[in-house]
This record gives sequence, C-alpha cells and structure tokens, in this order.
Amino acid sequence: MKPLIRPILLISIMLVIFNSGMAGIPQASGSGQSDLAGPGPEDTIHIVGHAHMDMSWLWDYFETMKMCNDNLRQTVAFMKEYPDFTMVQSQGSVYNFVKQVDPLLFEDVQKYVNEGRLEPVGGMWTEGDSNLSGGEALCRSFLLGQQYFKNHLGRMARVGWLPDNFGHISQLPQLLQLSNMDYYYFHRCKPYKGTFWWKAPDGSRVLAYANNTYNGDITPQLDNELEKFMPERETNRILHITGVGDHGGGPTREDIEMIHELDSKKDYPAVKFTTAEEFFKKSENEMEGRPTHKGEMQFIFEGCYTTVHDVKEGNRMLENTLYQSEFFNILRWLNGNGYPEDDLRDCWETLTFNQFHDILPGSGIHEANEENVARYHNAIQDAQFLGKKAFQKMADRVDFQTGLGQPIVAWNLQPRDRKAIIEAEVFSHDMPATAELVSWGNYYGTKKVKPKDLGQGNFPSVLVRDGSGKTYPAQIVGGKSTPPGFTSKVRFVADALPAGGYKTFYVDMTKPGKFNQSLRVNDSTFQTEFFRVTFNMETGNIVSLYDKRTGREYVEPGGELNQLRMYLEDKNGGMKAWYINKIVKEEDVTNVESVEVEEVGPVRACVKSVKTWGNSRFIERAYIYRSYPRIEYDLEVRWLETGSDSTHSPMLRATFPINIDESSFYNHVPFDVVERPIDGKLNGKPVPHYIQHRDVYGIEAADKDGQEVPAQHWVDLTDGETGIALLNDSKYGHSVHEGKLRLTLMRAAGDPDLYPNLGKFNIRYALYPHEGNWTNGVWTEGEDFNVPVYAAEPPSSALAQKDATRPEEASLISLEGNGVVLSGMKKAEKGNELIVRVAEMEGNRTTAKLNLPVEIQSVRRLNVIEMPLEEDVANPSINNNTVHVDVDPHEIVTLGISWEE
Repeated sequence: MKPLIRPILLISIMLVIFNSGMAGIPQASGSGQSDLAGPGPEDTIHIVGHAHMDMSWLWDYFETMKMCNDNLRQTVAFMKEYPDFTMVQSQGSVYNFVKQVDPLLFEDVQKYVNEGRLEPVGGMWTEGDSNLSGGEALCRSFLLGQQYFKNHLGRMARVGWLPDNFGHISQLPQLLQLSNMDYYYFHRCKPYKGTFWWKAPDGSRVLAYANNTYNGDITPQLDNELEKFMPERETNRILHITGVGDHGGGPTREDIEMIHELDSKKDYPAVKFTTAEEFFKKSENEMEGRPTHKGEMQFIFEGCYTTVHDVKEGNRMLENTLYQSEFFNILRWLNGNGYPEDDLRDCWETLTFNQFHDILPGSGIHEANEENVARYHNAIQDAQFLGKKAFQKMADRVDFQTGLGQPIVAWNLQPRDRKAIIEAEVFSHDMPATAELVSWGNYYGTKKVKPKDLGQGNFPSVLVRDGSGKTYPAQIVGGKSTPPGFTSKVRFVADALPAGGYKTFYVDMTKPGKFNQSLRVNDSTFQTEFFRVTFNMETGNIVSLYDKRTGREYVEPGGELNQLRMYLEDKNGGMKAWYINKIVKEEDVTNVESVEVEEVGPVRACVKSVKTWGNSRFIERAYIYRSYPRIEYDLEVRWLETGSDSTHSPMLRATFPINIDESSFYNHVPFDVVERPIDGKLNGKPVPHYIQHRDVYGIEAADKDGQEVPAQHWVDLTDGETGIALLNDSKYGHSVHEGKLRLTLMRAAGDPDLYPNLGKFNIRYALYPHEGNWTNGVWTEGEDFNVPVYAAEPPSSALAQKDATRPEEASLISLEGNGVVLSGMKKAEKGNELIVRVAEMEGNRTTAKLNLPVEIQSVRRLNVIEMPLEEDVANPSINNNTVHVDVDPHEIVTLGISWEE
C-alpha cells in the first residue's frame, strides 16, 4: 500500500521526509560517525528488483489477476534481455494467478526461478497482516505459500518479506524459522536501520534488514545510501530495493541501464544485481557489533484495527469456523471416515488471501471491500457445512435414552474439561409450555419471548436433564414458529463438559424446569453467585460491579461500564482508513429512548437499552448469569454515519472506567501475550521506541488521547491480585486512557472507501473479572467466547439407529500442561499423519500430554510447513493413545502423529 496524498501537499511532505530522514531510529551499525572516507569501490550496493503488488486496494480482484500477469510478463522480458537482471517476488497467490491465466508464461517463470534470478520470497500465500491474523492462520499462510513454492517452483523462500506491513508481532521470528526462513526484510516500524538480529520470546532469531522504502530510486547519488545505513562503514554493504510498486511494475529499463552505468563508474561502490538471500548470507558473517531486538515492532496506522466492520467480522468468523470444522472432521477421520482436505484448503486459501495487508485492515476502496466480504461469506458457509456434516455423522452414532425429551449433543471444542454456557436450538411440534414465540415471519423479533407462568414464575424455563437424571437450570431465550412446529433457543450452564468431547442432554419442551430460582433482583441491583451488579436504569449502564470472591469493586467512583462514546476525527485529516486522526470533539451517547429489564430467569437476566446518536441507533443488551462469572454485551448497531473532507468522521468506542490502581495492560496476540502501554508509560517508564506510535507521510495521529493497540480475543487489565478481561469476537482496536479501558467498535473514515460502514451490525463483547492475572483462566475464556460449545439436535434418524455405539458422553481429545494451548489440527498435506499444533503461553518449560481417541503408532516433531525439524529436539514419547512432549517457554510445537487405523 502506497497511500494517496493530495498533490498540493506532496512537495512539502517529501521535503519533511527528506530533511527528517528517520529521526529517532538508532543506526544498526553503531553509536557514532566514523572519520573514514566516503563510499568507494570497496563498498557494495546489492540491488534487488522488486514490484510490490497489493492483492487488493484501489482495484478489484480481476484487476489484481491481470496486474500479477502483466508484472511477471515484464519481469520475464527483462530476464531475457539482461542476463544479470534479478528480481524478487513474494506471495504464492501471485504465482498461482499467473499459472491460471497464462500457463506458458508460468513455464518461463519456473525457468528463471530455477536459474536463481527470479527469487521467491516471503513464503506466505499473501503478505498478510500479522497483527489482525490469528496465529494458526499465519501458520497456514506460510504452509500454503512454501508448499506452493516447493511444488510448483522447485524451491522454498529463505527470506521473509513483509515490506509494507503495519507492525510486526513478537513471535514472527519463530514462525519464520519454523517455515524454513532465516532472514527478514521490512521497512515499517523498525527499531534500527540496516541489519540487526530479531529475536522471538522463545529465543528464535532471524537476521533482519530494514530500510526506508521498498520502492527505491536509482540515481547517480545512489552511493549516498551507504552513509545513511552504514555510517561507520564497518561492513560496507547495503540492500537497495528498487522498482515501481503497489500496482506492480518493478525496475524500469532506465533503472537497469543506470545500475550498469554506476557499476562501471570509477571510484564508485560496486552496484550489482543480486538476490536477497545472497545479501543476507554475506551480511550474516559481518554482524559483529550489530544490535539485537527482542519482541514486537509497532505501531502505525492504528485506524486499520477497526476500519470496515464486515471485513473484521468475516475474518474472525472464518478463523473460528475453520477451527470448529477441522475439529469435527479430524474426529470423523480418526474414526475411519474421509477427510475433506481439498474443500478445507480452499477455505484456508480464501482466509489467508483476505488477510493481505490492505484487505484485512480495511484500507481498500468500497468495491474491493464488498468483494472481500463476499469471499468471506462464501468460505464461512462452506466451512460451516463441512463442520455440521461431520458433527451430524458423529451424533448419529450416540446411543440415546428415550422418554426424556429431545436429545441435544453438546460438544466442547476446547481440549480441557470446563464449565460452560450452552445454547441449542430445539424443535418441538407444539409451542413450548412456558413461552409464546413469534411468528416465522418476524425475523427480527426472535429474541422476544413472552413467558407463561405454569407455577415456575414469570420466566420461560424448560426441563433439561443429562443421562443420569441430573437437572439443570434452563431458560428459553429466543425462538419462532417453524412450521410444522416451533424452534426454541434454550440456554443453560453445564458444570463440567468432557475435554475435547461431548455430553448428551435431554430437553423436554412440555415442562418447566425443576430449578426455578431466578436471579435475585432488588430495584436495579442483580445478585449472582459471583457478583452484585447495579445498573443505572436511566442509561442502561452498570454503575457498580462488586466481585463477591475478592471484594473488589470494579467500577471507578462516578463511572459507568459500557458507556458508548463518540469521537469526531478531523475532517482535514489524511489517510482516514489508516489513521485515527486528531479528535476534535468527544461526546457520550446520552440520548436514551428506553431502558428495561427484558429477561430475568434461572440462567440469566438481561437489561436492554435503546440509544441514538446522529443518524444511528444502538440496541444494547447486557446479560448477567446466575452461575457463570461473565457479563456479556450484545450490541446491535444501525450505523448511518459517514465521514468526508467536509464532515468530521465519527468513531464509536465502548468505555469501561476500571477501579484498579497501578494496573498492567496485557494483550492476546498471535502465539503470545504482551504488555502494552498505558498513557504513554510501560511499567511506569517511557514507552520504548520500538513500540511507539509512528507518524509518516506528514500525518500526525491522535495517539495523545490514548494509544490504540491491536489485540486478538482479549485484553486484560490487572494489578496482579485481581483483574478484568475484556473479551471480543470480532474487534481488534483497544486502548487504556486515564483509567478507562476502551474497545473501538465503529469508524466512519471516508477514504478510500466512501462508505466503510453503513447498515446493521451485531457486535459481541464481554467482561470477565478474575483473581490474579491473565493466567488465571483468561485465555480459556477468550477461546470459549470465540469458539463456544457447539450444541445441536442429532439427525432425526439417530433415534432409530440400532447400531449406535457411542456412549452418552465422552472425552476424545484432551491436552494437559500448564500454559499449553491448542492452536489447530489438520490432516497432513502429504500422507496420513495427523497434524496437531500446540504452544506454550506463560513462559514456563513444561511437558504437554495429548490424549487422542486412537492407538498411536509414531509421533515426530515437525515445523510449521510440515517438514521434520532439522535441529536436535527431544522426541515425544508414546503410551498407547497418549503423547508426551517437552515444550520450552513460548515454544510453538507441531506434531505429526500416525495411528493404528
């Protein structure tokens, strides 16, 4: 992505960039200037031809295909004309487009790759955004990219290549190493210029190189670049990336001729076409005195964490659906059935393509965003179908009891026993005994349940039991007529679901529940097993959240939780999709149409409020559970706000004034948990330069009002003794400012997409108060909020199965080991191994114990791209159906498992 800049500002902005250089960024080569002479013939400028190609930005999908084809056609033409010409090209999808569109051109591409002049780099399916992509999705992008390079080009990339990405996650060096790459080129958010070592939390390291641009010019003054990057001139070697970018292009004929002319110039540095790998290999032996950086490198373009809701929601939903679908299909496969590997791979290709750094960040034009959202929807439907089909086949084999009601199979998709909230749709031929449901035609009214009191109270309870006869408080929370009967949404809390397995429950819609004690309510205060929660019934917000376990009052005096607040971004600001521009006005959403207690029952209570601001409408529902320590928010946003050059751009946040002094702010990021700044401080000290906000192109962002940071499933504010986590299932932009924890919900940034968000949107988030810090259950809670228990009726034929062999409940896949989490499972790309990926999150060495429902024959350690690890590692041990594997702190472990079929 090369941002669009108004022509009238171009000259002044370029002067600022030229004069300031990259002020404040340490030089990688040392601390002082040398008295050595200027650049000379002993110096080397490695030239790498490059054509940055955005897979979507200011054009649509088919223009992208044509762009890729045109670019590589020109590359091949220059290869034929200039025998020394070299070029890099990243992204497996680029080569795949050429193979599809022009097979003969692709043969030329293969030829020059084989000669070593056209260099595949990056190793990913696209140059994906690493802040917003999930950890498992990044693994799949490397797998798809490197496997494509190997299978179709005969070699894999050795150089990681993300020149235009908007920040770099802490675990990327480990992912690069585990994807067969030792080197990394980038240019944004650099802690140093030139070469330096970059380490991941587990100690993995890559040799990184950062310069000022991936579109470097070729001029007679090219030798000046040596002094910019190597002021002490100890190594006399730089990498110069040259070529027109973003819509392809690469070096021009004039560039190539100038390179030849400069290289022949007397007393001038050697200027040679090279490969990126050659530069890194030579630099690797010249690293004495170079710095080492550990951890993430951030922050820039913070508006991209929120811009275009549908893209963000589509990404998270597809990631979660693929996890669920692969879980079910792996179990079917281990049971001797087929595995839909081609169909699932298609879904992963869509996901990783859409994680490109101008698609997932939402920085494209309106037409491109619409295309990308459509691809998400199609892939989500495909993945859901594959998962539900596998679920139904397994549920069909459960041996159910009769006479207890409609059986429901509830599947715990996390590999640990746990207490969990369960919701299932249940069909009945008659209207539920305790509820009146709306007509099938009332699409938006399915949450309107009118209770009928049959002696249980004025709430729609229902009888839910397990196979032992134990009853569970249960509540009808939605539904409608679905001729020839009725479909009800039933919600209850199960004390213990088997790890990675299922439990059968029976729902009798003809009877109220036997446990009919609802939440205790006194005016606006609700009492649960865990909390005392008080609402302001004029605003619908929580004014007191008292934790009975710890004695902590979480609401700051005078504050209200989930206060919707509007921030107006300056209409004169630039790069609106990318930057949160200067805030010219803030105001709370205070126009409240109504507040009511919509539900009170044995499972949960709901306070519903309706608010408006500008042209938009907000329907909030806050849910409090009697026996589960989570407060959920379901926010329906009817957003009709726009921003332009003539109107300020509204941005909506949910704010939570939290009563915790001297708190730390922890964020879930891919394969790691990192601490982030609060009001410009980290552990009471100024924020290190490598995680400071970066202004660029002459635009100053609004980081003074609280640094916006990206996180995945949750963030946590804690003092170490108690804490409160904010969970989400589709949002990424978070911040803490003056004691307020904030989640950014919507932005109306109007450039380059004139209408990035218009319509009806549903947003879910939740509060999870806890003892201790984030290691006390927060990770599991975040996973559950994103991939909840999947509970559904079995196929109708199940009740007639005479050969049903499964028990009513069973644990099939479990994972033991403190701090070890399951990232994903799949069938190997080659052969019949089961691939299981786990990671250690808490920074401790441990032994993970993985239990499977099959007799294991062998197990081996693999890297992310499913190749055996080259270095010596301790072999996992096997005991029947159990694998024991030692895991180092922060290590990502991939296992290839063979079993008795």
